[in-house]
Amino acid sequence: MSIVPLIKVTLYGPSAEKNVTLDGLQQLGCLHLNDLRSGTATAINVAAPNSEARDALQYLQDSPMRRRPVMRKVDVDLQQIVKEAIDLRDRSRALYEESEQLRKWIADLEPWGNFELPAWAREGPLRFWFYVVPLHHMDQVRATNLAWKIAARDNRFAYVVVVAGDQPANMPVDPTPLDPRSLSKLRTRLLQVESELEEIDYRRIGLTLYTEKLRDSLDEADDRAARERAALVTFEQSQVFAVQGWAPLARRSELVRFAADHNLALTSATPSSHEAPPTLLENPPALRGGEEMVRFYKTPGYSTWDPSVTVFLSFALFFAMIISDAGYGLVLGLILFAIWNRLSGSGLRGVLVALVIATVLYGMLVGTYFGVTPPSSSWLSTMHVLDAHDQRLMMLIAIGIGVAHVSGANLLAAWQRRHSLMTLSSIGWSCMVLGGFSALLGTMFARPAMFRGGIAAVVLGGLLVLLFSSRGTLSLAPKRLFARFLDGLKELAESSKAFGDVLSYLRLFALGLAAIKLAEVFNGLATSAFASRGVWVLLGIVILLIGHTINFAMGIMSGVVHGLRLNVIEFFNWSLHEEGDQFQAFAKHAQR
Repeated sequence: MSIVPLIKVTLYGPSAEKNVTLDGLQQLGCLHLNDLRSGTATAINVAAPNSEARDALQYLQDSPMRRRPVMRKVDVDLQQIVKEAIDLRDRSRALYEESEQLRKWIADLEPWGNFELPAWAREGPLRFWFYVVPLHHMDQVRATNLAWKIAARDNRFAYVVVVAGDQPANMPVDPTPLDPRSLSKLRTRLLQVESELEEIDYRRIGLTLYTEKLRDSLDEADDRAARERAALVTFEQSQVFAVQGWAPLARRSELVRFAADHNLALTSATPSSHEAPPTLLENPPALRGGEEMVRFYKTPGYSTWDPSVTVFLSFALFFAMIISDAGYGLVLGLILFAIWNRLSGSGLRGVLVALVIATVLYGMLVGTYFGVTPPSSSWLSTMHVLDAHDQRLMMLIAIGIGVAHVSGANLLAAWQRRHSLMTLSSIGWSCMVLGGFSALLGTMFARPAMFRGGIAAVVLGGLLVLLFSSRGTLSLAPKRLFARFLDGLKELAESSKAFGDVLSYLRLFALGLAAIKLAEVFNGLATSAFASRGVWVLLGIVILLIGHTINFAMGIMSGVVHGLRLNVIEFFNWSLHEEGDQFQAFAKHAQR
């Protein structure tokens, strides 16, 4: 639950041992290489693109059905497998698009019947024009002096054929383009396409035998590319080479043993103030999903802090408040149970477990189960302690969460800046946010002392922001004081942003209440249908299924989008002022 401390390690040895050393370091897999030739300590991209083979592997892995992979020792022509997989993918896409188009043409042609126009009717002096005319516009057709005939009719349209040399200008609608092939030919071609698609699916399933071999081949190619890149960034002169990189402090003893075993000289040093080491996050497996969410948006700087756990927990809370239904939480749990094995080794599993638990617990607190509140005689009512319909209470809770999130972010920023006077600026922002909330509570609940204390905190916080937002050292020189004052005024202009960020958390209340109200509306419609009995009961069941499915899907989308937004925008903007590079270990990935 922290950023792993790193050391800068440099290994020296004779040039004759360079290749052996790099192979050993790649096997060790704990070094993030620096480019010694450019004289900088920047991140190196060691991946080797092989897009066609990767596309082929992804295509085979996405197959709905897969066969058990062959043993890794079996020799196969992987280039031929990649070529065949890519050909199958491209052919299946083309055939799928053709099948969709054929279905549309068949649907367009069915009302007209099974016919095929001769060439003179398509390109001659008198051509056939086909119109789908709404029935209420047929009087306009009858008023024309054109040669026309109704080929078919349904309860909405008349299918009219007009014979004319040029496109008639006085028809109520535009002509409908039809495929020149007959309906029977289109249907025959559709059967051929579907049969070919089935054959492609069978061949695709057969190729899934080689997914492991293909993955190993790609890993070996990546390892070779990484090895070649490592050779390019080492320093070599006068029969001596040097390789440098960042390594976890905990693995220093391994590197020392490695250097001794290979007769190499080794130096190590902690990062200096002007260096920017890469960031390596370390979290327990259950909380690794938070780490992945953080990295998806930005990698924290090495000298900052790891927000993974905070994001993990707050995202689960925000998601639960937006869903606001224990029943939906149980449905989400069933979905997680169904896909549990597919998520093996993924940090997403821990995130989903947290979302299920938080959603069920919060739904019990607000007492909603698919939009239904349990009766007071039920044991579930003992868990019902929050009234989601009490707008004043729920708005205060949402704003309170926003205050805690934003002020906490500023306190964390203050800790990061503890060696600088700017830490007082972050503390000032926290005081302003907390003081404003205290003043609000004092006004709402008629507590003058709370109101006055809140105003005092706002004033104190504003002074701290005004005086300590400058990056320069504190000086009594008039010019420096004036520059510091201007920096403080610019920072105080962010007050409206702080106010808006706190109010952004009202979306938790608004979306949660909207989800509850929508569920209640669907339940009310279904209850009305059930009261009518007969066929209306079936309609009521359909309303319940479709309505709650829509509400559930909208809740998940809102929970993910807004739950992440409050973390990566409102929270990160106040707590993470520095972005870093991700630690990329120079390591082997291919299995032996």
